[in-house]
Amino acid sequence: MRTAILAQTVLAVLFLPAGAFFAWAAEGEAKPFALFFSLVWTVGCGFLFFRGRNALKELRKETFALDFSLEGEDSSSSRLRELEELRRDHLISEEEYGKKRAEIMEEKW
Repeated sequence: MRTAILAQTVLAVLFLPAGAFFAWAAEGEAKPFALFFSLVWTVGCGFLFFRGRNALKELRKETFALDFSLEGEDSSSSRLRELEELRRDHLISEEEYGKKRAEIMEEKW
């Protein structure tokens, strides 16, 4: 996940000059469309850059929101595997992993 966010941020920076190039290269009747397109392109690249930068900061702080629910799973082993995968991808902290693992193990036994 961290790699995907980093790639998004880098690509946003690399594509940003393309917006200026579109506006500069347009001639004649295409100039107003090119200016509008350039503006939209630049805003989009800026949005992707700042979104990626903020996501990377959150991952470093380990404050990334947990958007998963392990309730309703059939087997404890599949829940434990999913939990281990979240820990391996650094989406949850060691403390969160330990708490949730203990809950699952208590339910199983």
